[in-house]
Amino acid sequence: MEDIYKYKLAPDLVITYVNRKPQLRIPSQHRRFEVDSKVMSVVSAFTGNPEETLHRLEKTISKNTIQAIVNKLIDVGVLISANEQKQSQTSEIVMEWAEWGESTWFVHLESRDANYKSSDEVGEEFMESSESPPPTYKCNCEKSNITLPKPSTLSNMTISDALTLRRTYRNFLPESIKLQELSDLLYYTGGILFTNSTRFFGRVAKKVAPSPGGRHATELYPVINNCEGLERGIYHYCQKHHALHLLSKMDDVKSFLGEALYGQDYFLDASVTVFYTSVIDRIKWKYKGARIYRLMHYETAHYAQNFLLAGTAHNLGVFTTAAFKESLVESKLGIDGVHEVAMYVTGAGQKDEIGPYARAGIELSENVPADFKIALPKALSSTAEQKLLG
Repeated sequence: MEDIYKYKLAPDLVITYVNRKPQLRIPSQHRRFEVDSKVMSVVSAFTGNPEETLHRLEKTISKNTIQAIVNKLIDVGVLISANEQKQSQTSEIVMEWAEWGESTWFVHLESRDANYKSSDEVGEEFMESSESPPPTYKCNCEKSNITLPKPSTLSNMTISDALTLRRTYRNFLPESIKLQELSDLLYYTGGILFTNSTRFFGRVAKKVAPSPGGRHATELYPVINNCEGLERGIYHYCQKHHALHLLSKMDDVKSFLGEALYGQDYFLDASVTVFYTSVIDRIKWKYKGARIYRLMHYETAHYAQNFLLAGTAHNLGVFTTAAFKESLVESKLGIDGVHEVAMYVTGAGQKDEIGPYARAGIELSENVPADFKIALPKALSSTAEQKLLG
């Protein structure tokens, strides 16, 4: 058995317990193996001094059985040679990403290089399935319905101007936005353009924003602080009817947002803050692997960018942040954090042009054309810059 001592555990080996049974998981290979206590004992031997530990194991497990288990672990990649471990990109990822925690590299590797099937293969599977697709949107309009104005064309700004003038604003005036502006923000973010039938996937919605597989798992929950014609509170946006449903009135919106956004008080005067969620069953119905977690984030980002550009086109200040308390938000939205989860936050409001938004050492890129409109921050005074930069 001398040769086996040169082997090491795969750098990304993770042990999980499913239904109280141990599983060996190698996310870089998308493989998992249910094992028994004997295999676990052999695996544990390679966490320290395998020669010494395996010799002790021979008192309870036969030498031939140990050798057979080791050979199998080598075959499936749980054990690899020391040289292979040293040259492995996976080893490098695990080491370089260590400060972010094991869950980061685990999800990255498990969802990497997904095995996508052809359209024909997927179609055949869905033809054999009797499971109907889940609804493509949530609608509470039977309970209450606040119809929004028809969206406008946003013709007051070119797309290039919207792109170059977009900035993250942290200073807002405590003034309202128009209901038309809110209507446009929500429609260009998550409103439905049209629906159509498909051969395998039922009716699908088409929006301004793209969606993985056309599933559109994202829902929008605007928290209204200051908008004409609307009470302060938490709302749900109905994509089908382009309408709002009031979930809860809230006199002190800022208190909730201050806690939900980890004290980012520079966002609290925004007229509207939108929480994005993902309805898991909607996207899980089509996609089964770990890559679904990436797809949820891709889609939310598409929606959020549309919100920022629509807000910029209305000359509103806009922001986005990932720093928020998901569990608190989910509780306030009335979702369970299992079948529907909080994903992201954006907001918009009236810009405070004279607010303390200044930066040091501003240099315009040499690639910017002379006629481009750019929302540059104010330059710090020489005294303030020296104090900031030392």
